[in-house]
Amino acid sequence: MDKKTKTIRAFTHGRIFTPEIEIPDGTLLTRGFKIMAVGRASDIEVPAEAQVVDCTGRIVTPGFIDIHLHGGDGHDFLSGEGLAGAARFHASRGTTAMVPTLCPDTLPRLKEQLARLGRGYGAHEGTLPEILGLYLEGPFLNAAKRGAFDPSLIRLPQPGVVRSFFEASGGALRMMALAPELPGALETLREIKALGMIPCLGHTDATYEETHAAFSNGVRHATHLFNAMRGFHHREPGAAMAALLHPEVSVEVILDGHHLHQAAVDLIYRLKGAARMILVSDAVPLAGRSEGSALLGCQRVEVRDGKAVNGEGNLAGSLMVLADAVKSAVQWAHLPLKQTLRMATLNPARLLGLPDRKGRLAQGADADLVILDQDLEVQGVYIGGSQVPGPEIR
Repeated sequence: MDKKTKTIRAFTHGRIFTPEIEIPDGTLLTRGFKIMAVGRASDIEVPAEAQVVDCTGRIVTPGFIDIHLHGGDGHDFLSGEGLAGAARFHASRGTTAMVPTLCPDTLPRLKEQLARLGRGYGAHEGTLPEILGLYLEGPFLNAAKRGAFDPSLIRLPQPGVVRSFFEASGGALRMMALAPELPGALETLREIKALGMIPCLGHTDATYEETHAAFSNGVRHATHLFNAMRGFHHREPGAAMAALLHPEVSVEVILDGHHLHQAAVDLIYRLKGAARMILVSDAVPLAGRSEGSALLGCQRVEVRDGKAVNGEGNLAGSLMVLADAVKSAVQWAHLPLKQTLRMATLNPARLLGLPDRKGRLAQGADADLVILDQDLEVQGVYIGGSQVPGPEIR
């Protein structure tokens, strides 16, 4: 047994969110990669050999799981160096697991990118977020709702293409967004489901009825709700309303103050509740930067007025990390902290079928956790029991 496997850490006297319950004065023990125990400080005996991390006055939460992001700190996911660089950036800010997301591209290039990402970090070392699969945003999207994507790279569904993507990724492809109103889309949805992947509603101009047809064919998740999606009118409720009203559909929300109005967030929370909202960053390679430009897929994106936009001025993802979304949800959208933390931890873990291992602080779960101060600023990050380089708790 190596030293890392033996290491015991005790996170003492923190305000722990599991996230289902809050423990105002709690202690959490980890041994190597796993959580040993969690409970009230008065009920947990700290072993003499434990490395103690005093969390008095701080919040302890499961590590954040970002299921929709394209890069960060100047890095994209199109090379091994870029994948590791972006992952290192997000890890230092609280993201302990992620689903790297690819934009529409030519079919050969998409297969090359999926094959590269499917191999993971390769020889790159460090305490990096676990890759829980890959997310392909397209290319079977509606050009009328393309957002910042290059319209020349958007195409109609073709039989067998999804399987070729899945095989190119080595089985790592986990999620795929498409517009269900396109010819052949429902057959493609069934193919996605048959491969064990998660089909997602996204970049769509579908009517209410067309969206429900997609739900009948297995769609249970909506990509960045309201954005690049038909909104609703009282005589044509559209895709967004269909997703809001379906009790089994989870929805992504981007809380950067640009993608959604506060009233829209309030509406989503009232209709979906904490259990069906998932915070995502949709971070682009420029995330973390206050200026500059970079490629998002094949499109040039720049920082303008605090937003990431393409040459047409369309929003092109966000400049934040998931910890920023958590802070924004509480301080800007005024959502309760406990429910907000669930949206960044347990909910994405459940969508991916991993709630016993990820997204919660419980005995036997992975030792992924984030320490926050009372202003919700990240103070410490641990992935698989190992501390991520960054802020140190003092």
